[in-house]
This record gives sequence, structure tokens and C-alpha cells, in this order.
Amino acid sequence: MKNRLFLITSLVLLLTSCSCDPVDPDREQAPLVTQKVNKYMLELMEEVYLWEKHIPDTLDVRYEFDEFEFYEKLCYRQDDRWSFITDDVQTLLEGGEGIETTFGYSLAFGTFSNTGNYFAIVQYVYPNTPASEANLKRGSIITEINGNPITNDTYTDLYYAPSLTVTLGELRDGTVYKTGTVSLQARKQSLNPIIAWNIFNDGSRKIGYLCYTDFFGNSQELFFPVFKEFKNNGVTDVVLDLRYNLGGYLSAARALVGVLCPAGCLDGKTVLITKTWNDFYNKYWKDNNRDDMLKEFFPVRSEIPVNLDLNRVVILTGKNTASASELTICGLDPYMQVTKVGGVTRGKYTAAMVFSPDKNTQISNWGTQAIVYKYANANNVTEFKDGFNPDYAVDDVLLGDVLPLGNPGELLLAKALSLLGFSQKAPAFAGEPVFVPEVHYNSNFISRPLGLHNHLIDQL
Repeated sequence: MKNRLFLITSLVLLLTSCSCDPVDPDREQAPLVTQKVNKYMLELMEEVYLWEKHIPDTLDVRYEFDEFEFYEKLCYRQDDRWSFITDDVQTLLEGGEGIETTFGYSLAFGTFSNTGNYFAIVQYVYPNTPASEANLKRGSIITEINGNPITNDTYTDLYYAPSLTVTLGELRDGTVYKTGTVSLQARKQSLNPIIAWNIFNDGSRKIGYLCYTDFFGNSQELFFPVFKEFKNNGVTDVVLDLRYNLGGYLSAARALVGVLCPAGCLDGKTVLITKTWNDFYNKYWKDNNRDDMLKEFFPVRSEIPVNLDLNRVVILTGKNTASASELTICGLDPYMQVTKVGGVTRGKYTAAMVFSPDKNTQISNWGTQAIVYKYANANNVTEFKDGFNPDYAVDDVLLGDVLPLGNPGELLLAKALSLLGFSQKAPAFAGEPVFVPEVHYNSNFISRPLGLHNHLIDQL
């Protein structure tokens, strides 16, 4: 099993009801392969799932014909918004490492008031991807897919289609006008989550800015060089842009906080988070003196190549700031001043692991990303279901005169720089969104459909 949590060789997995209930000869049973998937998921969830007490005890895998619908019955959706099942676990695992078949952009969506059809707005573009090569950029508007309107049934083609032609638009006087088309061919590649970085110098201080979009596995190897540049250039304050970062690996988050935190935290004993598992695993870790499974500590100084030894940090946030991003916020908060600028965060206070039955080749393509523990910071802040409110609310406006990420006049960054006393002139801060009579921004969409790589792969 990939990343298998099970560590007790003597453990007898809980049996399903079908092991003791007699077969009903008049009742149709699901195909054997479906039963195997269901049985695997049931036994797994009854052991590792954070909310395993809420799994119904009346389920019978023999009569469940849809694996996805059956998995939903295992999930405690009153609290769990995140566990999911997939029949393509390899793609899920690769996504956690930043390997995707992609066009290379992140999108927000809105609706046209006169038709109800959608339009897409580019939030950012990964470097060296089909989207960047097609000159798409932050603020680019997409109005059609292959000459057809974007609807609820077709908008996911902007992520999953192997190729497409998109119609671009331009906002003028409250109306979006078509300006041409661009053809895109998706390709499989590694994505770089360092979207933009900059050092601002007003003569009296130097402020570093970094936009980081994904806590991919080993992505710390990509942000370490940036922070080394900050250190070498005498940066004394950092603006960390996590407004589009839905999370990822705990190892990357631990490395990031280790770079930013006061040097005194890097003693190997300072608690970053505590972990609460289900009753079975809480007892097991305690009985076996596995403090490392009940707590996560800041790294020791020798584990990271650079530490900025900051006493404050400004973090840019939004509705797509989730999981490992929220851990970064609350994990640092007990030890330094953390100022949040932007929007309310997502509210994911739990951690997941990816499981798949790789020893059973018949069903080895299946997998689940299941929630296995919740975390709390050193001040016991946890279960922030409604997310973290910003200290300074600023709307991430994507329509109108949109500036690139990292530009000192970009709305969220301009506010952050002003809070840090940066004296460079920038466009006046505006906290209200642009009013567009014929186009209404739809904030119910997230930047990518659920089930893509960082919804949320690994431990966070």
C-alpha cells in the first residue's frame, strides 16, 4: 500500500457485515471487482479515518454497485469536506509532486448576467507551460471553448480536455468583447509553484515578496534559493502570497516555516502543531512512545539552508488559502506577528494520507485520500471551520486594470507594503471590487475543480 499508515503487523482488520450475513439468493450482487474495492475502502476507513465512529455498521459491500457512492456513505460529511476516492491513484500521486497533464493556468469563474453562461479569468499562469507560451496572463478573460459558450457542463474542459481553442475577451464599458482565439495543447510536465518573487527597496528597507501556489513534494528545493537571495540582499521583511495555495505536503510547510520563523524556534523541541487521530491511533502512538506522530516540531537549523529569523510576516490570503497554507499561518502565529491581508481562508484544519491497494493488481488503480487527523497550533487553535479572517480585507479583483503578481501596485501586495512602511508610491488602495454592470463575478467557484492534485494530496 502506498504511504500505508498501518504499522501493526498483528492488527486484524475489521470485517464487513457480509462476512457473517447469509447471502440472499434473490438479491443481485455487485460485480466482484466492485465488491473488492468497497471492502478495501471499508476496512481502511474503519481503521484510519478520523471520524471512524460515524461509519454506519449496516453497510454490506456485496450490494453496493457504485464505488464512489459507497465511499460517500463512509464519509462523515457533517465535518469532512475533503476525503475522496479515485480510480486513477497514479495521477493523484503524481499531482502531489507537481506532475500534471495541464494547460498551465489557474482560473476563477464568473457569469454573464444576460445569458447565465460562464467566463473564466486567469488568476496566474505557471511558467513554461502551454498557457504561458500562448501569452495568457493574469487577468486574461476566456469567453468560449471551441466556439461554444462555457456552461456548467463544459467548464471543466478548461482543465481536462487534451486540447482546445479558447476565445479571449476584453472588458470595455461594462461589457466583455471578443478579441480573438488561442489554441492550447495540454502536456504532461512538472509545474513550478514559484509564480513570482521580488525584492523591494525604498532606500531604508528591503522587503521580499514570494507568490507560492502549491506545497508540492520537495518544492522547498524551489523556494530555498529565493529565500537565500532575500538573505543575501539584506531583506528584513517578507510578504508571502498564499492566496491561491490550496495546500500540499507537510514536509514543505515545515521547511517554509523554518525559513521564516525566529531562529530560536529551530531547536528541535519547538512545537509547530499537535495531531489528534482517531481513538485507536491516538492510543497506539501514545502506548508506543511515538511523540513524533502526535506532534510536529519546527526543523532544526541544520535541516534547512537558510533562516531569515523574522519577528513578523505578512501573508496574502483568499478563499483558496487552505490546509498547509493555513497551517503555515496558525503554526507561526504563536511565535511571531502574522498579519493576514486579503480574504477569508478556506478552513481546512485536517490532514490526509493517500492509500491504495497496490498489492492487489485487480484494483490497484483505486485509491483514497482520507482524513486521518486534525491539527492544532501551539496555542491549541484548531477546528477553524470558517477559515481565518484577514486582518485587512482586500478583494482580489481580476476584472479591469489587473496588475501582475509581484507588481507593487497590485492591490493585496500594495496594502501589505504599506503596512510594512514601504514608501514607494503605488496606485491608491481600493478595498471594493470593480462594479461591472453586465458581468457578475461568481465567488462560488474555486480555482480548480475538486479532485485535482491539491484537494489536498499528502498529509495536508
